Amino acid sequence: MNRARVGWLLFVTLLVMAAVPLLASFYLLEATLRTSLHLGFNKDVARVLEQSSVNLRALGKLDSAQREHYRAQFDDVEALRQIYLAPELVSQSIEKPLKIYFGLGLGMAVLVSLAVATLLSRRVANSYRTAVDELLHQREQVRYLREMSSWQELAKMLAHEIKNPLTPIEVLVTSLSKAYQSKTSEEFVTHLNATETMVAEELQQLKSTVNKFSEFARLPQVQPTRANVLELLRQQLRAISNTLSSTALELREPTGVADLYADVDAPLFRQVLVNLVRNGVEANPGREVRFAISVGADERNVEVRVMNDGDPVRAEIAPRIFDPYFSTHASKDNMGLGLAIVKKIVIEHRGDIRYQERDGHPQFVITLPRAPA
Repeated sequence: MNRARVGWLLFVTLLVMAAVPLLASFYLLEATLRTSLHLGFNKDVARVLEQSSVNLRALGKLDSAQREHYRAQFDDVEALRQIYLAPELVSQSIEKPLKIYFGLGLGMAVLVSLAVATLLSRRVANSYRTAVDELLHQREQVRYLREMSSWQELAKMLAHEIKNPLTPIEVLVTSLSKAYQSKTSEEFVTHLNATETMVAEELQQLKSTVNKFSEFARLPQVQPTRANVLELLRQQLRAISNTLSSTALELREPTGVADLYADVDAPLFRQVLVNLVRNGVEANPGREVRFAISVGADERNVEVRVMNDGDPVRAEIAPRIFDPYFSTHASKDNMGLGLAIVKKIVIEHRGDIRYQERDGHPQFVITLPRAPA
């Protein structure tokens, strides 16, 4: 919502708050005036005044000495009786000015209140704008600091991965220089060939590291198609079992459910499963790791649970396992990108993935939006 819309809504709110009491006050004023006039201009009062006029006329005839006095009283009573004989004219002459004066007074009060409220609303809007600008500025600073921290982590990782092969290369070059001075031609050639082989291996490792970073940067866009998740898992787990050793994969299918559909990019979803299985194997080296993959669903989502019989992730590092370049397995081939790639692919499927410990073992829960068959 932009600032102009906020200001417009505040103005309309103030206008409604001012208009409703004004209309209600006019309605109550009119009802009060009508009730008061109805009570005041009672027909009984008119009859009493008429009787008083008759009595005063009779008294004037009987008491000639006080005739003028009775005459004056008679004129006053008669004038008052004429008013009560025409209440509509009197009501109009009273009601209309009262409405005008009351409306002017209330209108001025409302205008003053509206002006004060407008000034206050402007101050509120300015405070709101200042607070929002400050929050946006702070959010931008936090985003920048996080981005810089990510770049620092990346630079640290790159420096470490590049330094690993460069150090032995430097040692090999140094030893080659010493061998040239101290060894015979045949010994030097042998040493040179061995050095060449080791340098090639280190360069290959360096190239492999760069390729992994490049692959992470060039992950393809998700292109989902409607698929039966159960059938897809059957096919992909069969293929994964043939390519990954030291694993035993078991698909636990739900009872009474034949078809569970979702929009899935099959090649990328296979990479998700491969990375999860490989992560479990690397976390439990030197033995066969058994995996149990189960599927469930509700009205909105399909859940794929990948659990293995290995040791769970330590609680203090569990929140970070999906961070790029974070890994607890020390290995040249492990760049700490596997679970980060998994989470990115799942999120691009409009899904979610979370880690949890169950019965003392690690479990990953993948949630995908369910689709009609």
